[in-house]
Amino acid sequence: METAALPHYKHVNWDSPETAFRMYISYVSLFFDVAVLAYHFSTPFHPKFYVKTARRRALRLHILSGCLEILACIGAFYAEDPTNWAYAAAFFAVLSHVPSTFYQIPTVLGIKAFLVPSLAIVTALHGYFAINLVMNPTSFYYLLSTYMTVHIYAWSRVFFALYYRFNLFANHRFSAAMLTSGMLLIPSVLGLHGNIILLSGVVTADIILRMTKDADFWVSWTTEHPREFASSPEKKMVLDALITAAEVANAVDALSIQEPKDRYASICSKVMGASVRNTTPRAKAMTVFKAIDVDHDNELSVAEFRDFLLACGISDIDMEGKLMLDALFADREIVKFDDFCAWFTKNWIHSSPISVPTMPKTPRGQAKLVFDALDSDSSGTLDVAELEHLLVSWGLPHNEAAAYLKEHDSDKSNTIEFQEFYKNMSTVWKFAIQSFIDEGKILIEP
Repeated sequence: METAALPHYKHVNWDSPETAFRMYISYVSLFFDVAVLAYHFSTPFHPKFYVKTARRRALRLHILSGCLEILACIGAFYAEDPTNWAYAAAFFAVLSHVPSTFYQIPTVLGIKAFLVPSLAIVTALHGYFAINLVMNPTSFYYLLSTYMTVHIYAWSRVFFALYYRFNLFANHRFSAAMLTSGMLLIPSVLGLHGNIILLSGVVTADIILRMTKDADFWVSWTTEHPREFASSPEKKMVLDALITAAEVANAVDALSIQEPKDRYASICSKVMGASVRNTTPRAKAMTVFKAIDVDHDNELSVAEFRDFLLACGISDIDMEGKLMLDALFADREIVKFDDFCAWFTKNWIHSSPISVPTMPKTPRGQAKLVFDALDSDSSGTLDVAELEHLLVSWGLPHNEAAAYLKEHDSDKSNTIEFQEFYKNMSTVWKFAIQSFIDEGKILIEP
């Protein structure tokens, strides 16, 4: 059994660069623990943690056990006899924090191809160090390693906040934050070869999945799932082009003969001043449809859609990879307006800014703002299918999203009225309004 001079805090070898680095990271981690807890107590939790009772309980258990584990590790570091403190830290880790982390890993946001296997590896390491701490309760190495591996999420929140503050990695901010926190913490417990071990594990897991899963799974697995309310950056790129059509309805032919850089400049200037954004979603969809329907036969063909996107400067490669033509056309060669409108509004509501005279101050007013933003056809009700699409885009499994909406569709009408939305779905609208604010999607009219 490994032994160490006690108490730990009196015998830290600050002359060792590796030990000093680990200690500095540990002290800074403690500071950020307070900041992250303050953030969570002042900001709505992501709906994926709250729509299912089991996930809600798991999250609460996860936070509580993590806090108690950290406090126990600190107690073991400063105690004359760290044994009982070390046992307590290991107990909270092995019986609560590690299992609750594994339970939540499948719903992680960001690029799952990297984050799911890497978080699984870090969580397994956390359990490994905690078990070894039970067997070696006076070990400084196992104590510090247990303490470090519990902080992967806290550091990811710190890096996410930094990247958000300085507008870095806008299209992959969540993944970049998790990646950076892992690259910081893994070497602190496994040494300089730690990141190689992590990368090898991720690559191995993805090779196995690539061999055993279908193409649709792989596309979802390698796509960024943002924490924010907005749709994916790839969709937004295409939808901005669609919205542009409403402004350049009489200039599509002219745009098609311009150089790509000139097309792009023209489109950007039109989008930034798009007065049509103030119309209803259906009216906007009609304007866009007419702009793309160049032969005016009230039908939209694949060829017309491709020509329009090429005129907007989107390459064949980009439109194949980002447009997802199947979502609109499926096996059809043409679509009517109603089909186009349903497709357009379903996606547009996740990317369009919202103009309001003033920011609502009351909870009811904020809920109404979100409700109106989601009510794409201005019907006064929310379609359950659209809400399910929204929740799934936030990272909820399909079955949990469907079960949550079924529970709150009290009259079984497949629609949600405002009163139901306001009273029973506060988790959704509170998170949504915070996302609107964070993303700058609410525009105060002059």
